[in-house]
Amino acid sequence: MTRIDLSGGLVVVTGGAGSIGSAVAVQAAQAGASVAVCDTNYEAAERIAEEIRSNGGVSEGFHVDVTDATAVREIMQRSVGELGEMRGLVTAAGLLRTGPLATQTHQDWQQMMAVNVDGTFHAVQAAIPYLKAAGGSIVTMGSVSAFIGSAEGGGYTTSKGAVLSLSYAAAGELAPQGIRVNNVAPGWVDGGFTHQALEASDDPEALRKRACALHPLGRMAAPADVANAVVWLLSDQAAFITGSMLLVDGGFMIQH
Repeated sequence: MTRIDLSGGLVVVTGGAGSIGSAVAVQAAQAGASVAVCDTNYEAAERIAEEIRSNGGVSEGFHVDVTDATAVREIMQRSVGELGEMRGLVTAAGLLRTGPLATQTHQDWQQMMAVNVDGTFHAVQAAIPYLKAAGGSIVTMGSVSAFIGSAEGGGYTTSKGAVLSLSYAAAGELAPQGIRVNNVAPGWVDGGFTHQALEASDDPEALRKRACALHPLGRMAAPADVANAVVWLLSDQAAFITGSMLLVDGGFMIQH
């Protein structure tokens, strides 16, 4: 069996304490990468890093607000200084605010754009000099939301559409520098935003059943399902793949 090998390089994960980001961090470490777990919640990021270290890996937790371009640049520099040459970047930091377009507040809209779009741009831009030095890979976190209309999800849909377009633009621009850029688009994931919705729901079991039924495979993605795709795209097994969008959606988009 061919094993994914990320040894000898650093993978930086923004949103690294979230359900998908932490799964990516752990799997990247299992594949041999040193991992910078970056999140606004430093304590949670450091817990993930400690889990990696306790299993023999190399990792550090870092506090970063991806909406702050200067802070992102500083964290990239610190990560490389402490953990070695950068091999990959995963932009898993994300924010969801729901509400009808007619009444969604400007603040909620701006916050989603600041984290999901600006945050992705800041991380990609800051990583370019380090990835350019050795060649490397960027995986941005998208969503099936980029392709569909959904009640009360217009802001999030817009932000994920922008992330996908940014990924395509970056892939074309950075390919001559040896940097690959791809986007992973999950359907409903059993973690993160879904768990928030379940906690807020009057009938969480009905919501869970409805979410599972949206996917022809009959379940939501586990965070590890998404991480599997991300880590593969980071690896040399995907060396001729750039500018692609990979659906990890259990068949969700077949119906659209």
